Amino acid sequence: MHFSFADVVRAPKLGFSAKKIWIGFLGLLIGVILYSLLTYFAFVVTPEWTWKTVWQKFQYIPVPIIGVTHLTWYSWILWVVGVVLFMIVNLLSICAISKLTFEQLRGDEFYEVTEAIKFSLKNWKGNVLSPFTLVAFIAALIFIGFLVGLAGRIPYAGQILTGIFFIPIAFGAFFVIYLTIIFFVSFLLSPSIEATQQSDTFDTLFELFSVVNDQTWRLTLWEIFVAFSGVTGIYVLGWLAKKALMLTHWAVGFWQGPREWFNAMWQNGLWYLPPCPAIPWLERVVGWFLPVLISPPSWVSVNWATWIGGFLVGICFHFIAFGVVAYGIATWGAGQTLIYTVLVKIKDDKNLLERKEEEAVEEKEEIKEEKPEKEEEKIAEEKKEEAKTEEKEKEGEEGKSKTE
Repeated sequence: MHFSFADVVRAPKLGFSAKKIWIGFLGLLIGVILYSLLTYFAFVVTPEWTWKTVWQKFQYIPVPIIGVTHLTWYSWILWVVGVVLFMIVNLLSICAISKLTFEQLRGDEFYEVTEAIKFSLKNWKGNVLSPFTLVAFIAALIFIGFLVGLAGRIPYAGQILTGIFFIPIAFGAFFVIYLTIIFFVSFLLSPSIEATQQSDTFDTLFELFSVVNDQTWRLTLWEIFVAFSGVTGIYVLGWLAKKALMLTHWAVGFWQGPREWFNAMWQNGLWYLPPCPAIPWLERVVGWFLPVLISPPSWVSVNWATWIGGFLVGICFHFIAFGVVAYGIATWGAGQTLIYTVLVKIKDDKNLLERKEEEAVEEKEEIKEEKPEKEEEKIAEEKKEEAKTEEKEKEGEEGKSKTE
């Protein structure tokens, strides 16, 4: 590695890996399943909605719009829990992708997916708890501000004390803004910090503050590049997937006959895609890529076999979309690992990749410690075999003497 921006440019290449894309796909799939289940419950506990109406409106992935969709307060809590679970699952998947990338940079090209997932699940605290710890600090400071406002209601003394302590109060508000920035950065770097350092929550937070304070502009510009690379990768892979689907539709439907069974399956499969929320800017973006989400096709009445086929085609459409987005997630995870590894070298003059030599020495020492034990076991086994052979020889001699 050059430990410069030249390494960060490799993010799209390192992200284009079947193992990393597979982990990103699993994270999206599991996260969406958990989110959809809780969101369905959030809708159903509201009197205006039923399972059938939610299905007819949103199909697999329901998306309520704040300020537009009417839900009860406890329904919104369920929805928020679903969003949080989705974020946690994907933080864990990005940590596994970062671990794969880190081991690849250290020369281990055969690091397994299962090992990366086990590592991410085992070391989840520093990755997941860092954003929530920051949220707790931010909420505590805001609550203190509420208390100051409440104390200001005291006649005369409250207003005077507020004026005296206004600078500390304003500084506290500034610190809340600063913590909010660190909070958003934690979603970017926490998985990579955990994958490279195996740190706890406190160490992860310390590294977040250190990187933001010491390498602000490098972090900002490099993050913009990695985000651009991920979005570009999604666009290119999505375009290729779209052309492949168009070819599939043409080839399979070429000899479908007058019943046009495949066209019906295709149209019903598109009907299962989630509709685009009625948000103007989002509709403009979706219109560039998948205009079918803005005005989905109507449902076609078919027989039971074609209905099942359309249902499966709809699921496959979701899987293809998850696979395309998973490449962007893989590029993102690889880019975050490169960014953090390079920034640690620049700010601390510490090469995280050199830890491999220390681990190799430890492994050699462990092997040396295991060798005497193994040698003793071999000697004991040899003695047992010698004793068995001697017993067999004695038995043979006794048999010969008896026959004589």
